[in-house]
Amino acid sequence: MIDTRTYPRIAILTLSSIKLISAAPTNEVPGRGVLCLGTFIYFVEKTEQQCRAGEDPEFQARIASYSKRFDDYIVRNTGGDPAVLEKFKEGQNLNSEDRRYICEGDAAESYDGFKSADAGELDRAVDALLAKNGPPSFGDCV
Repeated sequence: MIDTRTYPRIAILTLSSIKLISAAPTNEVPGRGVLCLGTFIYFVEKTEQQCRAGEDPEFQARIASYSKRFDDYIVRNTGGDPAVLEKFKEGQNLNSEDRRYICEGDAAESYDGFKSADAGELDRAVDALLAKNGPPSFGDCV
């Protein structure tokens, strides 16, 4: 099952993009940090969908690809039930339709941070984090 320890959403969303990318531990227990970086990716994707559709097609396609990879990893490593993923996203308030919550403040800043991050570095961080199967957890990225 998913490690659902409560982390303040504000703290997660206000990390710098450098810290976000370094949230992917390369020599640690498989699955550790997946929920942390995955949550950032999901918020960036949600911001794109609700607030910035079509503005940055290449960046948004890359984020959508990451999001799909995190979805697949989480479902595969929590028993194969997509309902577990949906419950996790609901618990992180990722299903919010509140435009102010998604389009302003911390969520919008996360989008900008990821957009300005080095694409190759982010690709490598996602690849390393998702390279080995293991129970997804937040790890210690906050």
